[in-house]
Amino acid sequence: MPQRVTFMRHGESAHNPHVSLGKRLQKEGVELERAAQLLATGRGMLNPGLTEAGYEQAQAVRAAFRAKNARFDLVVTTPLARTIETTRIVAVGFADRILVTPELCETADENLGGPQRGYSLQRTLEAYPYLSTWDTSHIRERGTAPNWVQGAPISLEPTGQGFYNPRSVEERLSEVIAWLRDLREQRVLIIGHSGVLNRILGRQTRNCECIEHELPG
Repeated sequence: MPQRVTFMRHGESAHNPHVSLGKRLQKEGVELERAAQLLATGRGMLNPGLTEAGYEQAQAVRAAFRAKNARFDLVVTTPLARTIETTRIVAVGFADRILVTPELCETADENLGGPQRGYSLQRTLEAYPYLSTWDTSHIRERGTAPNWVQGAPISLEPTGQGFYNPRSVEERLSEVIAWLRDLREQRVLIIGHSGVLNRILGRQTRNCECIEHELPG
């Protein structure tokens, strides 16, 4: 099992500025109409990719990894655009193996889950052809226990059905931690989402923040 795991949240993606500002305005109790509009816009984006700032954040992490001659036996990421794009910048060249799994995706709320939904594996491979060299065998769209299913159109984005993990983070979190703990690789980097990482780490995570953490148990 890995003694310590490095966790990293993806770089800033297109929905983050809208949601962050909308939540801040709501908390302050000002410009509530604008806040609602910002939240609706951000939460209605289906599978958003990185912003220019997100690319710059990821490049900065790559430069830091290069400076300290970082090497990972395994990098685990998710099938969403923002983690895929972050992983390509940060990990390619520093990882012996890259594995993609929906088990580290956030809960996709039926009404608010646009950014938590992605594309089918086939469409994802078409959009990001380099994924053909990554391990996508953990994405299960069919079978007795699929973890990447197509949902009904979400209310904020009626044309965007999207694929998501049908189990909530709470339902699968203990299994995810046990799976990570049982990995045979020693040097592991997880590139994921705040809705999952915050629960594992017990703290808020910022875009492209790297945190070394010892897994419980």
